[in-house]
Amino acid sequence: MTWTVQAVLEAAEAVVVKRGSGPARVDLARCLAGVLGVSRLHLLLDYERPLSEDERASYRARFQRLLDGEPLAYVMGRREFFGRSFRVTPDVLIPRPETETLVSAALEALPEAAHVFEPCTGSGCVAITLALERPDLVVTASDVSAPALGVAAENAASLGAEVEWLKGSFWQPVAGRVFGGLVANPPYVDPARPDLFDASLRFEPEAALFSPAGDPTFAYRELLAGGIDGLVIGAPVLFEAGIDTAEPLADLAERHADYGDVTRVLDIAGKCRVLRLRRCAVTG
Repeated sequence: MTWTVQAVLEAAEAVVVKRGSGPARVDLARCLAGVLGVSRLHLLLDYERPLSEDERASYRARFQRLLDGEPLAYVMGRREFFGRSFRVTPDVLIPRPETETLVSAALEALPEAAHVFEPCTGSGCVAITLALERPDLVVTASDVSAPALGVAAENAASLGAEVEWLKGSFWQPVAGRVFGGLVANPPYVDPARPDLFDASLRFEPEAALFSPAGDPTFAYRELLAGGIDGLVIGAPVLFEAGIDTAEPLADLAERHADYGDVTRVLDIAGKCRVLRLRRCAVTG
């Protein structure tokens, strides 16, 4: 039997059907396209292309990882974000569509030539996209994870972005400095609420995902507190939030004397996944 693209995909789909669960058909095709180094469209136009034994072995190994529930982005080592391809590893979160909503809101809100701070950067997709989409901005980003910063720096180098990378938690690596904007996607998933996340999250770094149990707004409180000294008056603040944290975060921000102009930003599904606010002067 000649193992063509079509035959390999049909065999993989048959395994998934027999199991009753597994990766979607489109992910099977994306995975094979990655193995062959072609686009998915090119793959679908070349169904009769035979695979070598090495190509089949590579696909089998990746296919098994997909069957085990590992996200396609980790299996392939790449993820598209804001029209660019980013390297991802299990040391960083997989960039998600809701984070593109965060970036879009930040690009609109950040003032000209602002110095922007992005803690919890992970793959660097937010900081790098801000720097590339708005060359007027000066971008500093940080993370507690040295391996994550390595991935971020590699992404910046490959995409041609200038970003300052620092190691540390929240405001600690930039203590004493003052910024004109804060953009963050901090850990907000409550580990005490397993009903709110799927099993594939077990492959992602816990420190980047999870808040302390029962306290999903912990990171936001830390960032807001640090912003009192770390942000100029009038500086925009943009946070990504989870489905269960958006309203508690909005309430927290609205009651905070040092912040105002709280705005809920909706994603394409009409859900609030981003909060925009502003550092303000305390009056009275």
